[in-house]
Parts: sequence; structure tokens; C-alpha cells
Amino acid sequence: MKHLKIILTIALLFSQSSFATELSLSDALEMALGKSNRGYIIEGDLEVAQQLYQAERINFYVPEISVNGQLPVYSVSESFDNIFGQPDKTLNRRTRFDFDADITLKQSLITGGEFTLQSKLFNRDSKYPQIETIRDDSGKIINEFIFEENQIDKQGQFDFKLTQPILKPSQPKYDLKNKKDDLKIAELVKIEEVSKLKIEIVEAYFGILQTTLQYDIEQFKTESAKIQKIIDSSKFEDKLLSEEQWLTSESKLLDAELEVFDKENEKLGKKRELALLLDLDFDEEIKTVIPKVIGKISSAQKKIYINNWENSVQLLKSKYDYNKSKRAADFTTSSNGLTGTLEANYSLVRGDTKLLDTTNIINTNSWGVSVNFTLPIWDGGSSSAENKAAKLSAQKSKIAFERVKKSVKAQIITLLNKINISSQKLSVLEKQIELAKNKLNIAKFRHEDGQISTLELLESKIYYLEVQDKLLLELKENYKSKFELEGTFVS
Repeated sequence: MKHLKIILTIALLFSQSSFATELSLSDALEMALGKSNRGYIIEGDLEVAQQLYQAERINFYVPEISVNGQLPVYSVSESFDNIFGQPDKTLNRRTRFDFDADITLKQSLITGGEFTLQSKLFNRDSKYPQIETIRDDSGKIINEFIFEENQIDKQGQFDFKLTQPILKPSQPKYDLKNKKDDLKIAELVKIEEVSKLKIEIVEAYFGILQTTLQYDIEQFKTESAKIQKIIDSSKFEDKLLSEEQWLTSESKLLDAELEVFDKENEKLGKKRELALLLDLDFDEEIKTVIPKVIGKISSAQKKIYINNWENSVQLLKSKYDYNKSKRAADFTTSSNGLTGTLEANYSLVRGDTKLLDTTNIINTNSWGVSVNFTLPIWDGGSSSAENKAAKLSAQKSKIAFERVKKSVKAQIITLLNKINISSQKLSVLEKQIELAKNKLNIAKFRHEDGQISTLELLESKIYYLEVQDKLLLELKENYKSKFELEGTFVS
């Protein structure tokens, strides 16, 4: 670009150590988004929303599976009590060696219900006291004694359960729609956060350029103030200047020296700010370079932006927030009214029991169907309050959505005009820089020829750098407006 050629002569003003890392604005933006902690967090927030939505969505096609198991449990209990059929109390010991495990599958249904399948395995090894009775042929008890019985149960059980809500919205579908809206909002938030981070990078990056330039301006002003002080001191000695005027000259020099310190401190602060954004060491030297001027937005591009105002990030965020609030209000109202649940279950048990050296096969089946209805009669008004709160929240979201809908188009037009006006100002500043450069070259020639003083030459240098500072300021605002526009629209 033309202005880059014009200001090439002051590139050394921005140079630092020869070993400094040269970092362009595009490189800084890439580092901030792709390598910094801030960029990682921005990307991570979106990934979390994507995973939550996919986890909720996939459960309509693939069941949620959980496995539960325990290590074998050995337990012993003793009691001093009667055994059934024994008149005297005795010390009785019972031991158990158990092992349980189960696998549970939960499948959300498109109807809003839930299907659950649970497979259980049981292993029971129990020992407990029993009475052995010996009788004669007539049935008379001859003898009784206590012995330890060992019973081993090995069983498998399958439980099937279907739950279907009636007269109220589906909880799984409600959660899925919310997670989908959360994902859309997260995508929009990422656009906004990326835009904010870019603007912060621009602010810090141009801050280094500007404060470096302003530091040199203040040094020239200090040099000018020193020369003026020497001149005024000579006039004061010759009684051509009052003491008050001489002290004013001294004060101006001190003010200029203080400004140099302030600008140096401000420059270091901007370097630390950029290093913090990029996760760099504070003592790392960075050489910044002036970015190119962004072109003006054409009338055709401007028309496309304005015609697509409904795709603005702010408007879409408000829309999804309103959808969630309205859905929550409907769900709350339905849940606090007449509701019902259909439940169906089926269970089968297969296994065997070994007792007294005899093995018995166990095959049992059970099932049931039930329909349950609930109608709140009186709860102190809490349900009514919940319904009202949900409706008010939905109404607030709707008002916010309508407000954004009315203002977003005007905001876009304002931003587009701001970018174009900034581009026009940059064009004028380039011409002003050209004039300032010519003025400086003439001043240098006249100074070498003895036609003007060093003070006048310094004034031309200061003016040249001040125009450069104006260009940097406007270029910074141009870039900030560009990235603000990026954060306003969905790509």
C-alpha cells in the first residue's frame, strides 16, 4: 500500500533488539486463537456444548449402558435365640458369601418414554443352622439335633420396563431440544468471543506501535525544550527575559521529561498486555510491524450485510434464548397440571438352588401394567408461582428478542458506515503524511543550509510523527470495527 512506502523511513523507530521476534498482527491473532489459553477456552466451551448435545441425541438411537458389580462379600452373624422347633435357646451362626453384578441399558424413545433393560446375576452361598428330627415307624420323635445347612443359589434375572408419560411433554425430547439450542448459542458465543479477543489483540498490538511512536515524539519535544531552555537562559542573563518566563521554560522542560517517562511506562504496559494475551514471557522482546490498511466495503457487500441482518449473532442468540424460555414455560405448565404415566414391566428369573445335595431348577416369570394419574389439588400456591415465573421469564425473553430485532439493523448500518468513514479518513491521512514528509525534507534541507533553526527542524519532525500517530489511531479503529463486524454476523 502507498502509506507503507511513505512511512518506511520511520520503521526503525519501531525496531527493538536485533534479536527480537518480529510479530505481524495476523501472526498475533493466529497465536491468540490457536495457541493461547484464552483461545483454548473459547474452543473448549463449544466442544463441551457439542458433546452434551451429541450425548443427548445419540441416546435416541443407542442405549445408555452402565455396568455395576461388586467384589464377593463374606459376612458372618451370630445370635443366641430359638431355632424353630427347638425349645431351648442356642448359639446360632449364619454365614453368607454373595456376589452380585448387573448391566443396565436405558433407551430414550421418540415417543418421549424410556425403555430399560436390566440383566442381573446372583450367586448366594449361605450356611445356617437347621434341626434334624429322627422318628420311629409310628412317627414318634426319637432324637433331634442341630446341623449346619449349606444352600447355594445361582440365578440370572432379566427385567424389562417401559415408562411412557401421558398428558405432559416428553422429558428426553425437552432435554434434547434444550441441548440443541445450547449448542447453537455456544456457536454464536464463540463468534462473539473470537471477535472480542481479536479486538483486544488489536488494542494491545497498536498500543505498542502508538506508544513507541509517542515515546519518540516526547523525546523530540524534550530535545526541543532543552534547546529552548538554553536560549531562554541566555536571554535571561542578558536581561531580555523575565525570571518568570525563564522559570516557565524550565518547567516546560521538566514536563517534557516526565512525559518521556510516562510514555516509556505506557509502552512497557502495552507490551505486557500483548504478552499476557499471547501467553508469552513478559521479558520476551517483540518487534511489531504496521499492518496494511483494510479496503473500503463496497456498496454490493454493504447491501449483502444489510439484507442478511436476520443472521446477526445478537438476534439469533435472543431468538434461541426466547425458544428455551417459551419451551420451559410450556413444560412447567404441563408438568404442574394433570399428568399420567403408563408403566409396563416384565421379569424373568432363571437359575438353580442346591440344597441337601438336591438341585432344583428355578424358572419364574412375572409382569404387570399400570397407568397412574396425578392431579395437584392444593400445594399452597407453589405450582401457580412456578407457572407464573416461567411465563414471565418467557415474556422477558420475548421482549428482549423484539428489542434486538428492532435495533440490530440500525446497528449494522452504523457499523458499516463507521468502517467506510474510517477508510476515507485513512485515505486523507495518507495524503497528510505525504505532505508532512515533504515538509520535513524541506526543513532538513533548509536546516543544513542554515535557513532555519534546530527548533524549527524539530517541529517538523514532531509534526511528521504526530501525523503518523493519527494514522495508527485511525487504523486501529478500522481494524477494531472490522472485527466487530465479524462478531456481528454468522459466517
